[in-house]
Amino acid sequence: MWVAHSAGNGGWVSIVAHRYKPNHLMVRARTRDHILSMWPNAEVYTLEVPHDYQYRADILREDVAEALSLYAGNIEYEDYKSSVIDSDLYSALVAVWTVLIRTFGRGPLY
Repeated sequence: MWVAHSAGNGGWVSIVAHRYKPNHLMVRARTRDHILSMWPNAEVYTLEVPHDYQYRADILREDVAEALSLYAGNIEYEDYKSSVIDSDLYSALVAVWTVLIRTFGRGPLY
């Protein structure tokens, strides 16, 4: 699951089942801060060989769920992209938004 968030300066994480720890999820990101802004106590590690998501944290499933639930419960913005402080992340989000518009369109009212 991809999660784009605006906690801290914002972030983009990929959350997948952990191959060896069934009670954990692996939260992956391209920068350490994208994980730590949502899970400040996470033990972030890097792999010894290059990967698409070089930064990773093995987090208990319930801790991932709790953080996501708290984040969602505290949303106050009316436009997500505008809530992101990091300009590089904002640009990436606009690029993703553009690809989604090209792929799926804007909907029947446009």
